[in-house]
Amino acid sequence: MYFENSCIFAEFPLDPCDYLRGDEKALEELKSNVDSRLILFSKGEALMKSVGEIYYSTVTASNEMIFLGKDKSHAYFAATAGENYVLPEKSEFIDLRTIARAASNDGFSSGPSLLARGKMLLDWHARHKFCANCGAESVSQKGGYVRYCAKCDTEHFPRIDPVVIMMITHGEKCLLGRSPHFRAGAYSALAGFMEPGETIEEACRREVLEEAGITVGEVKYIKSQPWPFPSSLMIGVIGEALSDQINIENDELEDAQWFTKAEIAAVIKSGGDENFCVPEKLAIARHILDHWLSR
Repeated sequence: MYFENSCIFAEFPLDPCDYLRGDEKALEELKSNVDSRLILFSKGEALMKSVGEIYYSTVTASNEMIFLGKDKSHAYFAATAGENYVLPEKSEFIDLRTIARAASNDGFSSGPSLLARGKMLLDWHARHKFCANCGAESVSQKGGYVRYCAKCDTEHFPRIDPVVIMMITHGEKCLLGRSPHFRAGAYSALAGFMEPGETIEEACRREVLEEAGITVGEVKYIKSQPWPFPSSLMIGVIGEALSDQINIENDELEDAQWFTKAEIAAVIKSGGDENFCVPEKLAIARHILDHWLSR
């Protein structure tokens, strides 16, 4: 595994064992193995012993059980806890943002990636119980990586929504904006969902023009981050603005400003306040910002 400068929710720690997904007999044997581990979720939150330690339950039969993969000692599954599930002692369901924030503050942990995959797949199953082709109820197959409709013989695969997130620069300045729902003083990189038929570069240029009225030239890919809220892939880029004139004409941004490296470095050092703060370490926006500062 390569952990240096990795984003939280990246670096999946298991062998996904794709070759086992179509082997129902092998999966059933793993479910009955006493060494197998089950991660439980409720309303998108993971069952934990603490914010940094997953509570592993004993694997039991479940129609929506997801096979996550194996390490050298265990097979791992994910499932949704039933309505009448009784919490074990010294455990609680914790939201993934809280878990990721703690992990990022400690440096890096691959635990959030394991939780993210379970959550993303379970969310997808919960939202896609019926065939989009004919409307009949579908069933989970291949370890939870496919839903199959027997009525029209159609397979459906998990959806991932690509989002381009861009650090726009102009000389020694970078562009940060804030949406109305941000906490006081928070500024971040601009971002938006990709549209059908777009390249990453085209999506970056369109979003920046729509949100801030700025035309972008060269675009360079930096890194990506799985984002399980509910199931996105954040594609991080840096784009070079062709001018520094900001023109906000929509309700997606309430403000956007240019900031110098000195201003960004100072707010990172101080931690920021209600007037100006930058993204937390768990966000890919912070990684892109740090990359720009180091150039």
